[in-house]
Amino acid sequence: MKGTLWRRLALFGATATSALAGACAPAAGSGGIAPARSPLEALRFSIDSLVNDPMFANAHIGLLIVNPRTGDTLYSRNAGKLFMPASNQKILTGAVALHQLGPNYRFRTVIGKRGELRDGVLNGDLIVVGRGDPTISDRMKGNAYAAMQAIADSIAARGIRRITGALRPGGNAFPDSIYGYGWEYDDLTSSGTPIDELLFNEGQVRHIRRTARGDTIEYIGTRNPTLAYLAALDTALRARGVVAGGITDSIASVTEPLDTVYVFDSPPLREILPPFLKPSQNQIGEILLKTLGLERTGVGIADSGAAVITRQLREWGVDSSGVYVYDGSGLSRHDLVTPETIMKILLAMQRDTAFQVFYDALPIAGVDGTIRTRMVGTPAANNLRAKTGTIEFVRSLSGYVTDADNNRLAFSFLSNHFIVPVSQISRVQDAVGVLLAKYRSGRSP
Repeated sequence: MKGTLWRRLALFGATATSALAGACAPAAGSGGIAPARSPLEALRFSIDSLVNDPMFANAHIGLLIVNPRTGDTLYSRNAGKLFMPASNQKILTGAVALHQLGPNYRFRTVIGKRGELRDGVLNGDLIVVGRGDPTISDRMKGNAYAAMQAIADSIAARGIRRITGALRPGGNAFPDSIYGYGWEYDDLTSSGTPIDELLFNEGQVRHIRRTARGDTIEYIGTRNPTLAYLAALDTALRARGVVAGGITDSIASVTEPLDTVYVFDSPPLREILPPFLKPSQNQIGEILLKTLGLERTGVGIADSGAAVITRQLREWGVDSSGVYVYDGSGLSRHDLVTPETIMKILLAMQRDTAFQVFYDALPIAGVDGTIRTRMVGTPAANNLRAKTGTIEFVRSLSGYVTDADNNRLAFSFLSNHFIVPVSQISRVQDAVGVLLAKYRSGRSP
């Protein structure tokens, strides 16, 4: 099957080259000369030959390709139909978060106390007031425990040696469910680990599994991200000689007086977007969704964040019937978008002052992220930048690619309900990406 697809791609290359050279073929039965296909006609013919393959006869495929500079639509198929986007949902979340919050937005965590501190003893509770900082993780810090130890060092440096009360959370920035709406049960211990305003190592707990062949380290999703965070902090504090009276997930009110012990900020959003989009990190998506709700409506719940995203998309020209937002990551099978919706976001971001941040955060074909092994050795490698999306019966790829005339093209390729192996859809998406990278219309910027 792979050979067939790439033979078609090679055939298109030959057809396009012949057209550019002005070669003509005789018209059937006329003895005359039929005009060669134009480059655009050849491009459309080749894409049609790929997506019309009989093995996709019962699949739902949507594809939209636009030249933003000229406004020309190079190809369109089911562009106004709704699809489950899978992790293409992160395009919505990341773009709106970047536009609304700005590239320099930081998550702030306040560590406070309630009670008197005397001679190194805090007669009361040590309270951690979080707002969803997703960066205390191996992915962002290299070693999540080392990052937590640095926090413990800062607490100890403030003169605290013993805590008679407990380590506990303060406030309730994200008061709704710790799971996304519509997440499947099988995801809840892996890619769908829960999030809350306190999140340690992406909601995963390091576990050593002992076998006859030796010990292996596994990462298992926690069922209580707040307690997991406080447990990691308790361990780090004890390593510094600071002993607490225990930990609890009972939330302390922050409407009452709270003495600040230590405040720290996350890296800026510009540094968080690459670890979000390149590996397709789900928990950051959910945190950004709730943060949009918290910052723009005062309520840090998924519904509020979804309303903020939908409102922003309307400002970017997206019809309300072309998008349904339920989570920030795309794990939910209730999310729906059209290729036209994705396209309007990609075009809006290209006009945004923070476009370079968004563009640089996308996976690069043949280089990094979720497409590091795709389109290797082709003109699309180190060129095409796009977000993938994969859940069962869903495969998406949307982003940008620079053609042979140095035009940056935008595209959205969404596919649902296919029954062939996902690799077959990926090969067609890759073939289209290569066609676009090789495309030469003769209209340079």
